[in-house]
Amino acid sequence: MALPWLDQPVMLHSSREDTCKLTAAQCKYRSGHWRYWYQADHVYGHATIYFMCAIIGVFMVANYSGRILAILKKDNPSKGNKSRQRVVGVVRYLSNKTFRVQALGWYSPSMGVILLGLAGVIYFFSLTLGPKPYYWPNTKTLSYGNSPPIATRTGWMSLALMPFLMMASSKTNWITLLTGISHEKLQVFHRWISWTMFILALIHTFPFIVVHIQKGDMTMQWRMSVVYWTGVAALIPQAWLNIMSIGPIRNRFYESFKVGHYIAIVFFLFFLFIHCDFTLTSCDYFIATLALYLPTMIYSWSRTATHTNPSHRAHLSILPDQTLHISIPTPMTWAPGQHVFLRFRGVGIHALATHPFTICSLPSSQQMEFLVKVRGGITSRLAKLAENGASVPVSIDGPYGSAVVAEKLKGFEKVLLVAGGSGAGYLLPFVESLASAGKAVQVVLAVRHRESATWFSEVMEKIMGFEEKGGVRVEIHVTDDAPGHKSEEVVHDASSAETPTPDTHSAAEDIEKVATNSKTKPLHQAHSSRTTIIEGNGRPQLRKVIEDLTAGGESVGIAACGPAGMMYDVQNACAEAQARRVKGKSEGGVWFHSEAFSW
Repeated sequence: MALPWLDQPVMLHSSREDTCKLTAAQCKYRSGHWRYWYQADHVYGHATIYFMCAIIGVFMVANYSGRILAILKKDNPSKGNKSRQRVVGVVRYLSNKTFRVQALGWYSPSMGVILLGLAGVIYFFSLTLGPKPYYWPNTKTLSYGNSPPIATRTGWMSLALMPFLMMASSKTNWITLLTGISHEKLQVFHRWISWTMFILALIHTFPFIVVHIQKGDMTMQWRMSVVYWTGVAALIPQAWLNIMSIGPIRNRFYESFKVGHYIAIVFFLFFLFIHCDFTLTSCDYFIATLALYLPTMIYSWSRTATHTNPSHRAHLSILPDQTLHISIPTPMTWAPGQHVFLRFRGVGIHALATHPFTICSLPSSQQMEFLVKVRGGITSRLAKLAENGASVPVSIDGPYGSAVVAEKLKGFEKVLLVAGGSGAGYLLPFVESLASAGKAVQVVLAVRHRESATWFSEVMEKIMGFEEKGGVRVEIHVTDDAPGHKSEEVVHDASSAETPTPDTHSAAEDIEKVATNSKTKPLHQAHSSRTTIIEGNGRPQLRKVIEDLTAGGESVGIAACGPAGMMYDVQNACAEAQARRVKGKSEGGVWFHSEAFSW
């Protein structure tokens, strides 16, 4: 078997010289626009690039036009031109509307994302199955070529997706810079591009197998041709990358997922490069990938190194309800709702990976605060260290996520903040920022246990302070109770209650339970009565809350963080409000920002 070395001499591009020895009519047929092997890289590779760039371009135009309108103070689409209001309403409806298969516990991306994915499916399958023939009509005495046309075009389309795949994988990337879409919201596209690339690669592979089995030389090709076995060698890590990225599998093996992902990428790119062997312009796609990915990776590493000098230490503690509290003194700056990736050193194998955590404080505190539900892996290891009040060195990569959510919310007449479980920590910096700006804010929080409600109410009172800041109103729904608790009515006193922390649950632990004893209890406060705890009614009726909030015709800004079921209710309630507006049944606009527990 030949070693996987490149053909000599090494060239950036292979020759396009074509000496057709067929008849004039046969040569003309062979060199048709959709069939010609020597121009397939331009026809199909460039078509793929144009499609991807067109999609990015649409979002880039929307992003920068929004920024320009904001500068001109004309960024409130709930006012002014009716046609623009309807266009914005339709766009927001598509970005909010989602679906679910409750029996499977599956929640779809937004309708807009689905439509983009559908456009991609139609486009690539049209390019794959539209042109004919799929195989050359070769005979024992006539040969149009050794590469089946369907294999040629799918190979180039798959290769042309590689730069976009790598861009969408990076936390700091050019797509985010151009479109303003944060990296975590690009992950769905990263996975879909990866699957598209893999499916096209499979369609590229099997026609060659069919042809050479028919010719009876498949074994010889496998033994003698580097191109054949390196193609299969590239498919193996590519299959691994896609299968291991499926949500439940990725979450189950998260601790080792990233390390395995990087190793598989190295093998995939190495064998793919040898497989392409400078064919036509194939090398250009590797150069483009490196040129687009490497600068963002260097920037990310440099920023992390800058944040690590001087070094940071994470102070760990366990709060009364067993929530892990992480505090990092730092002079860094960030915006409400942003997150960072932390690498804890001195924690064994867990130090190999970074982990995302949403910041629960404002930079004015000079402390990055995190509230974390203890599960397995890194959180379990940190919880053991926290039992002794330990501190560990940590590197900080970030912040990431939209930095303008709080500022956008300040531009609306009404603001609603919704959270479930650990999402309470996500809302805290928003409440503090909006309260200090004097905004009218309604907060709806769903937690499982009474202790979490007490903790949140105390924190809210500290944020709002002794003086009336804005019009903050807080509604806390206790959906369940800890074992051993009785259901008798209790009045919580913020001045004397012990300080537990919010219950933190993953998306799989949705807040769906309904208690049996229905009570509504205003929280007694020494200085304020703006917080109400509701026990026994289960989850808040978010659709009703949003319908009432949007009925008055004012512009409404909504931010939410919580489990999948809660986010489904909020997103679809916002979509319904947008639909009423598009139909002319209501005035005012609804802007919605969501933050998922995981991606």
